[in-house]
Amino acid sequence: MKKKVEQTAKQISEKLNSIPSVDCILLQESAERDLSNPYFFISLDVYYRGALPEPDERHSLFGSVGAFESSYFSSKDRFFINDIPIRIEYKHKDRIDHIIENKEGNIWVFKDTGTYMFYRLKNGKVVQQKTSWIDGVRAKLDDFSDSFWSAIRNSALSAMEHQVIDISSSVVNNDDLFYLISMSGYIKSLCSFLFAVNREFEPSKRHISEHVLKLKKLPENFAGRFDSLLRNDVEFSRMKRQEVAKLLTKSLLYLK
Repeated sequence: MKKKVEQTAKQISEKLNSIPSVDCILLQESAERDLSNPYFFISLDVYYRGALPEPDERHSLFGSVGAFESSYFSSKDRFFINDIPIRIEYKHKDRIDHIIENKEGNIWVFKDTGTYMFYRLKNGKVVQQKTSWIDGVRAKLDDFSDSFWSAIRNSALSAMEHQVIDISSSVVNNDDLFYLISMSGYIKSLCSFLFAVNREFEPSKRHISEHVLKLKKLPENFAGRFDSLLRNDVEFSRMKRQEVAKLLTKSLLYLK
């Protein structure tokens, strides 16, 4: 990580750590990219218990920053420091604890975002820590049951089966929008399935393509078939992609 990025992340973290309710701050992997990479930004997850200062107070805490904006719906702050994009997400520890303790009974929670929240908890770099809470959370993340992974896998497979049907109907009806929606949903569910089979948490959607091909358990001929779904090739028709999706789905049934 560039020295400038490290210093900026440390500066922000120290200010956030001065908030009494803040317990732990994790720096996410997006900060490891080169500054010129479009995917680069400093992403900090702030885990707290209690109350947070209002957005105006947080703005004052950070001092003179550019383009500050805050979301009242998802507790996020965004701004720039010396042209470096900063994104901060505030996450209540009680909610994290509840999801982890009740994960098998609330599989629906992972339908849209997969297991990405656990990926951030496990792989984020600890830059501030007041208690051992994050250590306890990570110990639990390393000990998820077979039934949890099986439930995630089955949920993804069920979604894929429905999406294959939707892809086929969109191809027959020459429905461009529904085809794109169905295919993107299929690819997302496919990746969720494969990460679950490998008992690995899903990374950011920006990084899935570079992670999924490195998984140990993959169906036969996966790389080529996966590429054919993504490839922008006018000679490779939607009808052919539909057939590839069907073949891929069948090949997953042999993975355990």
